[in-house]
Amino acid sequence: MEKFFIKNRGGKNIAVILDKNTKPQGLVFIMHGIGASKDECYIERFAKAFLKKDFIVVRFDNRHSIGESEGNYYDVNFSNTYEDLEDVITWAKKEKWYKEPFVLVGHSLGAGCILWYGANHQSEIAGLVPVATTISGQQALARFRKSDLSLPFKLRRSSSFRLVKKLRWRQFKKDILNYNILPEAAKFTMPFLMMVGDADLHTPLEDQKQLYDLVPEPKEIHIIKGAGHTFRSATHLDQAEEILKNWIDKQVLKAKMTL
Repeated sequence: MEKFFIKNRGGKNIAVILDKNTKPQGLVFIMHGIGASKDECYIERFAKAFLKKDFIVVRFDNRHSIGESEGNYYDVNFSNTYEDLEDVITWAKKEKWYKEPFVLVGHSLGAGCILWYGANHQSEIAGLVPVATTISGQQALARFRKSDLSLPFKLRRSSSFRLVKKLRWRQFKKDILNYNILPEAAKFTMPFLMMVGDADLHTPLEDQKQLYDLVPEPKEIHIIKGAGHTFRSATHLDQAEEILKNWIDKQVLKAKMTL
């Protein structure tokens, strides 16, 4: 495992973890969601599934989050989070180990970002794994109370770290309303895997099914019973890892062998 910093388009640091394999079967980029980090237990477990299948694994801290990349959570929005994904992939394309097509895995807002990238770079993608994904700005904001939507700032307590995060809420809302992946769903002709907890209140199953129903085959959706928006218990993490490993074998590597 290698850990280092790369520069984004504005010269800011993005913290990256790179796991290589001597005979790689593929490449995957794994992206966390808002207010999280590359070191979350579920991000590490997603990485573990791909490492067991001999993939090169890249995971990174989004800027404006709680990880090691530059930026302040106060300034996070969909657009600058998506830029982080673009900048990491642009950096990777210059490295000797870079391979196409590659797989993208994301959670929550990060899942929304990988979908947006996949819709705009179809030929680069071997598979998409949106976990508890943001579908659109309108749906995301619909899950908040009306009283919350009128606030200029929003406070969130981190479930991973003992801190309170302050978000510039009005700017975040304005930006995310520009995002809606549903009209792009027909573009996802690559292997497509969705996961969501049946107790997820932020990106609930009914929202996920709206996207799933529009995506062409080959596609899968797996519902993690008892899980909320993030998978933290050993049982849920074990389930997610097994789902990923089976999907890699059945969809990604099988598709590679038929090319």
